[in-house]
Amino acid sequence: MIPNTYFERYAYSKRFIDEIIVDNTFLSVVIPVFKEDNLIATLESLDNCEPTTFPVEVILVINHPEDATQEVKELSESVSEEINVFRSRKKSDFITFHLIKAYDLPKKQAGVGLARKIGMDEASYRFNTNQRDGIIVCFDADSICESNYLKSIESHFLKNPLSVGSSIHFEHPIHKEGESNLPIILYELHLRYYVQGLKYAQYPFAYHTIGSSMAVKSSVYQKQGGMNQRKAGEDFYFLHKIIPLGNFTNINSTKVIPSPRISDRVPFGTGRAMGEYEMDQKDLTSSYNFLIFKELKSFILQIEDDCFPSNCSQSIQHFITANNFEDSITKIRQQSKNKAHLRDRFFQWFNGFRVLKCVHFLRDHYYPNQALETGVMNLFSEIEELKKYSKELSAEKQLVIMRKYERSL
Repeated sequence: MIPNTYFERYAYSKRFIDEIIVDNTFLSVVIPVFKEDNLIATLESLDNCEPTTFPVEVILVINHPEDATQEVKELSESVSEEINVFRSRKKSDFITFHLIKAYDLPKKQAGVGLARKIGMDEASYRFNTNQRDGIIVCFDADSICESNYLKSIESHFLKNPLSVGSSIHFEHPIHKEGESNLPIILYELHLRYYVQGLKYAQYPFAYHTIGSSMAVKSSVYQKQGGMNQRKAGEDFYFLHKIIPLGNFTNINSTKVIPSPRISDRVPFGTGRAMGEYEMDQKDLTSSYNFLIFKELKSFILQIEDDCFPSNCSQSIQHFITANNFEDSITKIRQQSKNKAHLRDRFFQWFNGFRVLKCVHFLRDHYYPNQALETGVMNLFSEIEELKKYSKELSAEKQLVIMRKYERSL
């Protein structure tokens, strides 16, 4: 049964998208498109995917703010025309491509979060109309994928019907013109180091939260109030509403290949990091000190102790006090029926945002950043399967090892 919690269909999708809804559609791929001049490679990548059992639709949200330059507005229109030409010559018969012209969005809200929301709301609306609890897949307009991408996602959710959502394996291209592309190697290694550091610390919600590599069940999307309208970081905040529900999964049988290009479209993220590195404004060679993850692990392992949190380290107690968290933790302890209930309530409170806040607090007050390669080496020395790699290796070799390890989990 589809829950009756759906919110109003967004005005822009109501105005522009094709109304034809294919019966039994199971996957809806939503792609925000802003200032894109090479979208066809992305569309061809999807068009070349292996056939799925059920129909797939792709919803492209061409968007720009109301104060966009004339050049940007003209680009939006030319990209829309390109999409229509592509639709007329596509070769797959199991995929339909749909276009939303979300032009002149309010400048205070315009951004990737709102663009994703428009597309994801539309996908949910169409699933409800079709009486199907389908899967909304988020992709980016500068990404490509392996040929088994759609088939793997479909198969995963059919085999795991209780899964509320998934993080999909991703790998940036790490070579450029035959040479190692060090900035993207360092950036991706940092992302994986952070997630695996949290896993080492036994944090239960340690997953990648990459906007181009995530999927969510339509009914879950609706129950959680849909996508937020953040101009950046929308993926992190959205998934950390979904992950704590339980039964969140990884899809490692395929991969997304995001672009490593420089971009000014969002205030942070891959494209921004690449640009800041090029201008010597960002040091990608350093990352969190591994001692932070050791502190977090000690913190997490002590939550069931009777004297928690007074039994925690001085640095953790400083974090708790500085953020006025004593009352929250006291209430969690007082209102928990047993230790299992305590853990559940604690991690609902100690969400992804608070974990990141704790990591930054420990970095700023106790453990300054260290060389990324050193942190990864320390992490490897604590993971049984990776101990043999806990020696001095290049960032590229560490990344290759980390990718292989994550796909094996």
